[in-house]
Amino acid sequence: MTPHSHDALIHRLSRIEGQVRALKMLLANETEVDCAQTLFQVKAATNGLKRFAEAFAGQYVDRCLAQKKPTAHLARELETIINTAFTLS
Repeated sequence: MTPHSHDALIHRLSRIEGQVRALKMLLANETEVDCAQTLFQVKAATNGLKRFAEAFAGQYVDRCLAQKKPTAHLARELETIINTAFTLS
C-alpha cells in the first residue's frame, strides 16, 4: 500500500466518522428529529463504509499480487477476501 493510498483510506474513514457524528447530533436533539435528514446520514455513512471496504480490499489484492506469493497461498488469501467482502451484508 503506497503512502498516498493509505492517506486516501484514512480520509475515507474520517469522512465516515464525520457522518456518524452528524447522526449523533441529529438524534441528540430529541424534540426536533428530522427523519429524512437522519436517514440520509445513515445512508451516507453506510455507503461510505462500503466504498472504504471496496477500496481497502482492492489495495490488499494489489499488495498480495505484488508480493508474488506462492499460488496456493495467494488463492487462499483471495478467497478469504472475496468471502469476507460478500458476506458483510
